Amino acid sequence: MEMSAHVQLCLDCHRSCTESVTHLLHGTLASQGHDERAHLVALLDCAQICVTCADFMTRRSPHHEHLCRECAEICESCAALCDAHPDPDGAFKRCAEICRRCAAACREMGGH
Repeated sequence: MEMSAHVQLCLDCHRSCTESVTHLLHGTLASQGHDERAHLVALLDCAQICVTCADFMTRRSPHHEHLCRECAEICESCAALCDAHPDPDGAFKRCAEICRRCAAACREMGGH
């Protein structure tokens, strides 16, 4: 994947996770058995690592490869929690999908 496309994917994932935080906080879902705190932390972690990764790639930092590997791990974790969340309107499913696409691209960029 070209670097500029990967940067855009990271930014799209950042946006999706940030929007999902709002959805989680303002939603009226009764999510029995779902750890809202863990999900909120995962969404915020994913949003932050994605925007940081995009910044490192944009600057062509020599550290972007290992940051991309970490980004992939965090995105996968976030996707799993989004998949587990009750989701009648599909918002968390969409977030999980973009997190997985970003994780795959980050693994590629990180050399794995």
